[in-house]
Amino acid sequence: MYLSFSNPNTATPKMRFRKAPPKKTFEITIVDDNTYQVKAHKITSTDLTVVKKACHVLDKRKTFQLPKVDLPTLMKFESKYSFSPVPRFVQRLTKKSHPLTFDHHNIPAPLWESLFPYQKEGVRMAIDVYGSRCLLADDMGLGKTRQALAFIGYHLPSRTLVVCPSYLRYHWQHALKELLSCESQLVKKGSETLTGAVCIVSYDMLHTLQIPSGLFDVVVCDESHYVKSRKTKRTKSLTPLVRSAQHALLMTGTPALNRPIELFSQLFMLRPVYIKNYSSYAARYCNGKPTPFGYDDRGSSNSHELNWVLTRGFMIRRLKRDVLTQLPPKTRHTVWLELTTRQLVKVKAEFKIWQNLNNTIYKLPSGSEEQRRQMFERQKIISQLFRTTALAKCESIVNWVLDALADGRSFIFFAYHRVVLDAVEEAVRNADISFMRIDGSTPAAVRQQNVEEFQNNPKIRIAILSLMAAGTGVTLTRVSECVFGELYWVPGVMIQAEDRVHRISQENRVDIQYLLGTDTIDTYVHPSLCKKLATLDTVVDKRTDRTFKGATTTHVQAREESLLHILSSLF
Repeated sequence: MYLSFSNPNTATPKMRFRKAPPKKTFEITIVDDNTYQVKAHKITSTDLTVVKKACHVLDKRKTFQLPKVDLPTLMKFESKYSFSPVPRFVQRLTKKSHPLTFDHHNIPAPLWESLFPYQKEGVRMAIDVYGSRCLLADDMGLGKTRQALAFIGYHLPSRTLVVCPSYLRYHWQHALKELLSCESQLVKKGSETLTGAVCIVSYDMLHTLQIPSGLFDVVVCDESHYVKSRKTKRTKSLTPLVRSAQHALLMTGTPALNRPIELFSQLFMLRPVYIKNYSSYAARYCNGKPTPFGYDDRGSSNSHELNWVLTRGFMIRRLKRDVLTQLPPKTRHTVWLELTTRQLVKVKAEFKIWQNLNNTIYKLPSGSEEQRRQMFERQKIISQLFRTTALAKCESIVNWVLDALADGRSFIFFAYHRVVLDAVEEAVRNADISFMRIDGSTPAAVRQQNVEEFQNNPKIRIAILSLMAAGTGVTLTRVSECVFGELYWVPGVMIQAEDRVHRISQENRVDIQYLLGTDTIDTYVHPSLCKKLATLDTVVDKRTDRTFKGATTTHVQAREESLLHILSSLF
């Protein structure tokens, strides 16, 4: 910024700040090992043509790709233009050359021989290529747990800590005993002393244990997206344990559920030498910028470079379509439920409140206390709309489910709100149809029993599942149809839930049904999910072919008959 004086004749000149004129800048990002992306800012077409001609670039756009060998030629224009170069931590980020020490004989033979070839390669890469510190981000259903067990087996008898969601603790204890013949200490209370060679701890209990750094040589974190926020207690407790461990393996099929900022904590734990601080990461990859309401890191920027950073220094990622050629395809269908005027009365009223608040917010001074208050009220209305939509759709959802079951179909059913789960359960119970249910109140031991019973008993026609409680950690491949009564804001949550049926051992084509309500908040959430998924796929997988848009779209007219007798019992 430049300083200028409003009145040079006064003794105490009044200073006035004005913004510096925009600079002519070339912004450089990495696409892959051999290619850079160059974006020109405030540079005339004539000057840009001169630069491109010198660099042998034929692309006429202001954003173009440049071979790595031609980068020195571009930098010769440094005296005339400014450059926003690739940060030093990115330039230094190369796969370290680790001694090739991997020997599968260190892993119990029955476990090693049970692995698919791509799983064996994953274990080898984790140890030899990434130096036993990496993020195993294989697509859901590709057997990350077995690879993690092989990783643990390779490093035994080193003391090992397994951190996982609470509902997966018994699963890990069983897997360690069955596949590694390894007894483990399952920590159930914060007062327990961690004495076992292998200890299993839930994320929620982690901060109560006060585990000293360096106590464990090996740390394995299942569903590591649980530490997506750098400010939570679980993240603050886990970070020093992972950083001090000699070997660390983070596991998740969805490294980022919603936005690129959710990757920061995981990368910072693994290799802080490259991802040193939050501010530089957020500015580079999240379009981070200060606002009147604080620092905004919810965006995305330099996605191709972030994908390169991930694959180059942190992440092992294989997709089903690449390694499981025999896995049947997954097809999405959107079903628009046309709701009656009676069902939409409250939804329309709350939409009106939302629109009025928007109009008010835009008229208020930016950053003012009143604007903040109104934005908070708007957020409350959106949350209320989410629940009101569930109530409005409930009758139509139940009708659809009963019709599908009457056709002889078996499937798993997901919903977010308890009222929807309760309504579906009440309907199938009254219809004398066998079902299984898992929600947040289901104990871990009962949860596993329910899963096994559903897998082994074809008489159970429907699994009624909470999206948040059963969207991960369960395998339900006996059926090949997955139905969503509600949408959720976060695309990673939806993908994870879909893949309860689309995973190893599935033999049939998987059909995903999304039941959406016309004239409800679904009309806003659905396109937002598609947009967010496109961003995440670019960052994590460098792909653009996935969407939540259905291959087919069906419109189901509302019925006039009422199922309010079902709902009345729930309130």
